[in-house]
Amino acid sequence: MKEVHILNTLEEINIVSDSIRLKIIMTLGATPKTAQDLSDTLGVSRSKIHYHLKILEQNGIIEVVDTELINGITQKYFLPVAKAFIPNSNIFNNNFEEKQLTFKIPSRVYDSFEEELNELINKYSREDEDDENFQVQIYKLS
Repeated sequence: MKEVHILNTLEEINIVSDSIRLKIIMTLGATPKTAQDLSDTLGVSRSKIHYHLKILEQNGIIEVVDTELINGITQKYFLPVAKAFIPNSNIFNNNFEEKQLTFKIPSRVYDSFEEELNELINKYSREDEDDENFQVQIYKLS
């Protein structure tokens, strides 16, 4: 499972925004579940769960991670493709140049990193009316 999956189209955002699909993604979390597991947990009919699982799978939001044959029926176990889903900023404003940096920091040095990062933010966050300004977004994934 990837850390982050970037949603590159409005269609992808609409797909994960549907209330049932969002509940499915959140319920799956990091533990593979079958359509029956999801139906029982969410109190939604299995046919409705299957419908939404198919849409999520076809659009690369979830994937089958295991199968099991039970009484002649193949049970599929699903997981999201990532821990987090983030919309691509270009969807909303084509004037952005996106530079994505991904790196891991050992937990033992994270507090020090966060302190230094806050110092940098304070140093560079002064807005100057005459200069072009850039927006920087930072995501912490645990």
